[in-house]
Formats: sequence, C-alpha cells, structure tokens
Amino acid sequence: METRWKFFVLEALKSLKGNFATTIAAVVTVLVVMFIAGIGIALGSYVYNYSNKVRDDVTIRAYLKDSATPRQIADIQRTITETPGVQDGSLEFVSKDDAILRLQKQLGKDSELLKLTLGNPLPASFEFKAVDPDQTAGVAKAVAGLPGLDPPQAGLPNPDYGAGKADRVLKTAGTITIVLLGMGVVLAIAAILLIGNTIRLSIFARRREVEVMKLVGATNWFVRLPFMIEGMVCGVAGAILASVLLAISYQTLLADRVQSSMTGNGSPEAIAFPLLVLLLIVAGLAIGAIGSGLTMRRFLKV
Repeated sequence: METRWKFFVLEALKSLKGNFATTIAAVVTVLVVMFIAGIGIALGSYVYNYSNKVRDDVTIRAYLKDSATPRQIADIQRTITETPGVQDGSLEFVSKDDAILRLQKQLGKDSELLKLTLGNPLPASFEFKAVDPDQTAGVAKAVAGLPGLDPPQAGLPNPDYGAGKADRVLKTAGTITIVLLGMGVVLAIAAILLIGNTIRLSIFARRREVEVMKLVGATNWFVRLPFMIEGMVCGVAGAILASVLLAISYQTLLADRVQSSMTGNGSPEAIAFPLLVLLLIVAGLAIGAIGSGLTMRRFLKV
C-alpha cells in the first residue's frame, strides 16, 4: 500500500513539473481565490459578531418629563416591570444627575460642548432590555404614551432603542455578505476551470498511457488518483500562499487598527487565524479535487 501511494504521488509531482507554466497559473488563481475568501471570511465573521453584539446590547430608554410626578414615575416603573418580554433585573432608573455624569465621562469634563450648556438639559429615564432582541420594538411600543413620559418628536422616538443603528448594521452586514459570496463563487469557478485545464493538458500528454492502463484492467480510481493528487497539490499550495499573504497583510496593515478599535471588554472578534488557515486549506483541497475530478470523467470512457 505504501509503494502504491508513493507511485501516485511521484506521478502527480512529475506531471506538475512537466506542465510547470499551467501549474503556476492554477496555483496563482487558487491563491487569489483563497486570499479574497480569507478576507471575506474574516470580515464576514467580524460583521456577524458585531451585528449580534449590537442586537444583544440593544437598550430601551424611556425618557421622563421634568414635570413628571413621583406617582407617575412609580406607575411607569410598575408598567415596565409587568410588561411581558422585559428582561428580569434589567430595569434601571437614570436620574438627570446620572445622565449628565455619563455625558461628561463620554465627552470629557473639559468638552467645549459642555461648557456651552446651561444647566442640565438631559432628562431622567428608565433603561431596560427585552428578553429577545427581536421583541424590542413590541416591548417599547407597550410602554409608549404613558403619563409622565416625554412626547415623541420627529427623529426622537420615546421610548428609544436605537432602531436606526441596528437596522443599518444588519443591512450593511447583509450587503457585504452577498457581495463577498458572489465574488467567491465566481473566483472559485475560475479556479476549478483553470485547475481542470492543467489536468487536461497533463492527461492529453499521457492519453495513450491512460488508454493502455484502462485496457489492461486498471480501475477508474487507479487512473484518476494521480491526477486528483495533482489538482489537490495546486489547491493546497495556493491556499498556503494565500494564508502567508493574509498573515503579512494583517500584521503590516490591519493589526494596529483592529487592536486600537477593539479595546473594550466583550468587543466582537473575527474568526481565529489558525481556524481560518485550516478552512482555506480544506477549501483548496476541495477546489483541486473537484477541478481534476470533473476533467477526468470524459477521459475515463475508453
């Protein structure tokens, strides 16, 4: 068995060397495909995790009138607590003083905007979350219009849960996914066709040998295997080179920017690089095997 596999591998390597130009073209095509696929997977996983984080962090804010009475505030609190779908323990009252302290922390105490502000214009509010982020709109609607809440205005809903931001994130994520998926499919087809062309040239140069092998009783898999190994070598070589290029690109272009933008706890992360490399190598193997397998079918009919 070991001798047989050695024969298959040596035959594949000899064929790759004999068709060096087309082999290089196939490897480069796979490299391009895997490089774009790697960027797509990393970016897609980051966007997916970020969109999930946005959904999980959605907080409903019900802003109170400055003239709201203690009874009205108590009624609002009770209504929120009793509303189905509100996450237990998530309700928090934010006073006007707490609100201005938060703003000072975000903008800095020396902010010019705060210096221009007279008094404290921020309202008190209740903050809470829905058990299921998809139910946020329904929970907010159930609380809207209670006595003591500020009336909603154009562009300033009350309660507010940042629906515009979440919708933009999810829409952008969907668009990026579709574009990257389309590019990946087109380039994968190109790689399969080019690998198939490489295998076709190799088979054509050895077509008599293939015919003789078939006539003396060689099975289809015995004939096919060296050519499939040839295609998979092209696929794996392209995937490994793409992984190296991705590693260099990340370290030189993206590492500092990504690290500086992800300093908070629980920040979304892209897929782990070792797992990404493994996925690319598996994809390279699959592309090589498919390209050679499809090409071999017509030549095995002797």
